Amino acid sequence: MSIHAPVNSDIEYNSYRFGRSRQRFRGPKPDLSKPYISFIGGSDTYGKFVQAPFPARVESALDFTCANWGTPGAGPSFFLKDPVILEACSNSKICVVSVMGAVAMSNRLYSVFKRRNSRIRQTSAGLQAMFPDLELSEFRFAHNMLLHMHRDNPSNFKVVEIELREAWIARMRELLDEIETTRVLFWMSERAPEEATLMQGRDAFVTHPAFVTREMLEAVAPMADMVVEYVPGAPDEAKVLEGEDDDLPAIPVPGEMMHGQAASLLTEPLREILTSQAASQSRWTQGGT
Repeated sequence: MSIHAPVNSDIEYNSYRFGRSRQRFRGPKPDLSKPYISFIGGSDTYGKFVQAPFPARVESALDFTCANWGTPGAGPSFFLKDPVILEACSNSKICVVSVMGAVAMSNRLYSVFKRRNSRIRQTSAGLQAMFPDLELSEFRFAHNMLLHMHRDNPSNFKVVEIELREAWIARMRELLDEIETTRVLFWMSERAPEEATLMQGRDAFVTHPAFVTREMLEAVAPMADMVVEYVPGAPDEAKVLEGEDDDLPAIPVPGEMMHGQAASLLTEPLREILTSQAASQSRWTQGGT
């Protein structure tokens, strides 16, 4: 994979505020007065450093309004804490929920900020006791803290992994349950779900969606109406990097090629769902007249 860091990006994100937290989302601002498809997720959905993220490409292909509420660094709890976004997702014809990582979310061992899920808000006394040689209060980012804990004591870190995975399953199930429309669970990653347990070293902490395995995906899949998996068949030459901390390797985000292929993969399933919905509505209308 070819990777480079963007410098002086001239991309215009057309950001606007929406939701209870007044979070800034990528524009242009969608017209929610007409039928639309909603998209939620992290940096992959937002489209950091790409001219046209996959929701925008799907909108062009379908000629159907698509609302992109992807948020860099977001975990499932980000959307659970915003009832305005949840209601807007439920009011859409289809909600595409990108699989988010298991790191940027609160659990019984540490909590993250409501709006900036990648930042640590507080760590528990129990977590500090498991890693007495580390001063956990000094860490700002969850990825960085977890990486250092794994280096310090791999055995104790297994307890952390279990907590992350159990919390992720619970939050993702809750999120899918809260969205009252057709739900498409979307896997977009340079690795397949079953490869998570094979990843070693830093890759395991920075490859999206971090720590999510095939078993975890299958545990939440029944809550969705459809699951679509996208793994690129070739290196993404436009791959870029999103850095968070000097001591932590930059986090890869999808480039133009991946966004284009992801949109192509999603377009036909979404078109079929919209067609099916229109046909069902037509039969209901005819039956009621």
